[in-house]
Amino acid sequence: MTSVLDTRSVPPAERRDYWSAGISERFFPMHVESVGAPTFDARLAGGQVGPVGVQSIQGLAHRVARTQRMIATADPECILLYLMTRGTTHIEQDDRSCLLRPGDIACHDTSRPSTFEGRKGFEVLVFSIPKWFIGVQAEGIARRSATRVDSGQGRLTGPGTPFLVQLARTTTSGGGLSSPDGEGAAEMVLPLLRSMYGAQEISDPRSRPEVLLARMQRFVMDHLHDPELGPERIARAHYVSTRYVHKLFSASGTGVSAWIRERRFEGAVGELRRSPESTIATVATRWGYRHPASFSRAFREVHGCAPREARHLPEPVGEDPARLLGRDLPQHPPVGRGGGLPKDARSGLGEAGLPQSGAPDP
Repeated sequence: MTSVLDTRSVPPAERRDYWSAGISERFFPMHVESVGAPTFDARLAGGQVGPVGVQSIQGLAHRVARTQRMIATADPECILLYLMTRGTTHIEQDDRSCLLRPGDIACHDTSRPSTFEGRKGFEVLVFSIPKWFIGVQAEGIARRSATRVDSGQGRLTGPGTPFLVQLARTTTSGGGLSSPDGEGAAEMVLPLLRSMYGAQEISDPRSRPEVLLARMQRFVMDHLHDPELGPERIARAHYVSTRYVHKLFSASGTGVSAWIRERRFEGAVGELRRSPESTIATVATRWGYRHPASFSRAFREVHGCAPREARHLPEPVGEDPARLLGRDLPQHPPVGRGGGLPKDARSGLGEAGLPQSGAPDP
C-alpha cells in the first residue's frame, strides 16, 4: 500500500507544519525548517517491503533535525539507507558529515541525533531497515553513518543500486509487491547493505524473526496493565504491520491475542495468591481488565470457582512466563507463576480473558 504526503494539498502557510506532522507520523518525531526557499514544497510516497520501509522524498531545500529528546520519545531502531537520485543533500551524525549527489549512498542511525539538509530541488530514496532485521552487523554499520559509500566499496554496490531504484519505483507506484515477494525482496537488501559497509555475515543462534518476537513478548509483559494492549499497539511500537505481528506469534504456536490473555490471566491469578489484602477489582484493573466481571468470568471458566477462592488453590507448577523471556519480573503489575491456561480453557476465552459466551467489554 502506497502512502502519499504532498504539501501542495494544503495552503502555503500551513505546509511546513503539515510536512513536519506527516513526516513524524511516518518516520519518527523530527524538526523541519525551510532553508532559503521562498515557500515550502515537498512530497513523499512509499510503502512496506516486508519489514523494510521504502520511501521517495522530493522537494525544495529544507532541513530536518532529530534531537536526543525526540529519540527518547520514539525510536524505531532502524538504519536509514539513503540513495540520491536528484540534487544534493548534506547529512550529519556524531562527528561525521558528507555531501550526497545523484547515485551516492549513505545512512543514518535513528538512535542518535542527526541532521538531513536537502539543497535546492532534490529527490532521495530512503530505505528504513530495522536493526533486528539486519542482525548483529547493525552496530558496525551505524558507526559508519553519515559517511558516503565509495562506489568501489563492495562488489555488490554497483549492481545493487539499480535494484534499489527499481524496488523503490515498484513500491511507490501504487502496485507494490505481494507479501511473499515483498519479504523476499527485503531479504535481498541485506547482502547489498553488508557489501556496501564491509560487514561480514555473523551467525546468530536466533533467527531475525525470533529476535523480534522476543522483543514483542517483552513489550507485552511490560504493558499487560493496559486494557488497549493488542496486535495494533504492538505493531505500532515495533514499526511493523499488524499482519506481521500475527504471523510471528502464530509461528510460535500461540496467537498474539491468546498469548496476551494467558499472560494477563496468569499474572492476575498469581497476585491474588500473593496479595490476600488486594480486592478482586484492584487486581483485575491492574492487569488490564476493563471490568472485574471480565476477570471473574474468565477465572470461573478455568478453575470452576470464584476468584476469591484462588487464595486456597494450590500453586501451579511451571515456569514464570517473564523468566522464560530472560528478564526480571516487572514490579507493576507483578507477574504470577503458572504454566499457562489449559488448552480446553483457551478456546473458551475471548479477548482480555473474557469467555466467548460473555458480553464483551466496551
